Amino acid sequence: MGNEIIYKLPHTELSGVQSLPKKASDVKILSLHGWLDNAASFANLSPHLSEYSHVALDFAGHGFSFHRAPGSFYHLWDYVLDIVSILNQSKQSVWLIGHSMGGAVAMLVAAIAPDKVRGLVVLDNMGPLTGEPVDRVATLNRAVQKMTKHRLDRQWRYATKDAMVSARMAGFTQLSRQASALLVERGAMQSEDSSWTWRHDSKLTFPSPFRMDEASVEAFIQEIKCPTLALVAKQGIYEENHALVEARAAQFPWIKLKWLEGNHHFHLEPESCLAVAEEIQQFIDQN
Repeated sequence: MGNEIIYKLPHTELSGVQSLPKKASDVKILSLHGWLDNAASFANLSPHLSEYSHVALDFAGHGFSFHRAPGSFYHLWDYVLDIVSILNQSKQSVWLIGHSMGGAVAMLVAAIAPDKVRGLVVLDNMGPLTGEPVDRVATLNRAVQKMTKHRLDRQWRYATKDAMVSARMAGFTQLSRQASALLVERGAMQSEDSSWTWRHDSKLTFPSPFRMDEASVEAFIQEIKCPTLALVAKQGIYEENHALVEARAAQFPWIKLKWLEGNHHFHLEPESCLAVAEEIQQFIDQN
């Protein structure tokens, strides 16, 4: 897939996979994966973007990146700090590609650091999940209760890596065995007793303590001035919510919206990743 790369930041250390083009390119892409995924989410997409310099990042708590300290939550704005810190290490602006949760993070980064983001591509994501103000007390209470009961030694264990692949196939969204195997390969680790566990921080499975409301999300979207491409999976998380997709798209100053065949991981699935890559490449070349 590429070479491992490490970003040493003042507050943490993040890992990723870097793919360099054969010919020098002034286009740099930073790809951000979804919740509980890792840099391997872009393993099948990256070869189709070989004309560009491409880094697929492991978010904090995912893949080979450092976990947050015990007692720390994983807020979207924490990820935003991480990404802006990475972008500040270079004077050159980048294209951000974000899938699912990574798309929400990419949108927030594009809104607050426009000079660092040359263009934005979101994959089956139209912004952060939202919540109503009336629910915030219960939301925070639920998250804090989970955190206070957290035990570092309590982990799901599997007899084989293949058992993890099967479990990941039947997760929050459906995955093919090949796609699941790629994520598991980077997301699994073997314990001393030969059992297998997830490499990601178990706190990532806790409910969020806070969600923005729709007005807040709209305020961020309206600050995104760069060219934006939104590719939405026809069998993805918005399959039954076209109205939200259209409403969010209408808030962007400049966006191209297109629905493509495939599931939530259409950029990773072998039968659909090429179509996703062709849309991305065409959009980058035109902008």
